[in-house]
Amino acid sequence: MDLYFVKVKGRSKATAEEFVGFLFGKANNAPDFDFLMVPLRFSEQLEEIDLNDNILDFKEKYNKLKNELMKESVVEDLTISFNSFLNTIFNKRGKIAVGIEITAAVKENDMELLKVILSGLIEEWSPKPDLEVVADGLTLEEYSAYNVLDMKEDFEDVIVSELYKRSDLEKLPEFFPVIDPIGGESITKFDVGDVIYVVPVEINKLEEKLRQKYPKNFGEDNKVLPFPARILAKEMVPTKKGYLYLCKVDLGDEIYGKFVVSPSFKLLYDENVLIEKQKNTEKVSEHKVKIVKPANLNVPGGSELFWAFITTMIFSGLLIIILYFLKIL
Repeated sequence: MDLYFVKVKGRSKATAEEFVGFLFGKANNAPDFDFLMVPLRFSEQLEEIDLNDNILDFKEKYNKLKNELMKESVVEDLTISFNSFLNTIFNKRGKIAVGIEITAAVKENDMELLKVILSGLIEEWSPKPDLEVVADGLTLEEYSAYNVLDMKEDFEDVIVSELYKRSDLEKLPEFFPVIDPIGGESITKFDVGDVIYVVPVEINKLEEKLRQKYPKNFGEDNKVLPFPARILAKEMVPTKKGYLYLCKVDLGDEIYGKFVVSPSFKLLYDENVLIEKQKNTEKVSEHKVKIVKPANLNVPGGSELFWAFITTMIFSGLLIIILYFLKIL
């Protein structure tokens, strides 16, 4: 399990409020979270949210409902206050510590323990709330597959379909890039030559070659780890929903592939490569702002200016005295 996604619905009889939201994070790391808090008169609208939906369907319905209800000032105020309260509590408890507790509960599929953890987090806002909790543990590959399926409409775009018929692409096997929603980077950050991680859409056709090149990526339980792939080419492709990026990749030993990805996805990458690129960028920036002073330019100091001023005043005084006596004579 690489990621946890906890979906929550709750009702507070003490405050006459109902809420729905989620916590999402990397295993044993601090969660990102977002909640919608409403007075009970809006509770029927929260019934549209099904906690058993997969992560993408849940977030789509949640975001749509939140955008609608946040137009109500009372909902906006409650929601902002509740999320701010939660942020304060997480900081007090330690976000990573909370993430470790949530990870342990999700791994054990212990929903009752999750309810205890969440009740403890919000007890200062709502003592003894009624909670409904559903949690999913995901690998990065599973999360990536969800997102690729969600992009199916883009893949079926006429432009992309025609693009895949191009002579340099037609026979290339298709991969999907592994998405890291917490620590990843957009495809826009990568250049030709950079390394990202990919998984083949159909492993059967490539399994023999990949096993020879990456034997350690194949586990006894038939799980396949992501493969490092160097970007050979990257180009922008317009579609009905905006721009996608088409990439050709090289996995070594004459194993090549292609994929299309949205710039909104955060991709798992070779961290060392991007760190080195960042260092090089900083060095270039330092050279650009370096100031070179002319070697022979003598700038007078403060004391020199002071004595120059005094000397000028003395000569001016003498001149005035001389002129005064000349008039008398």
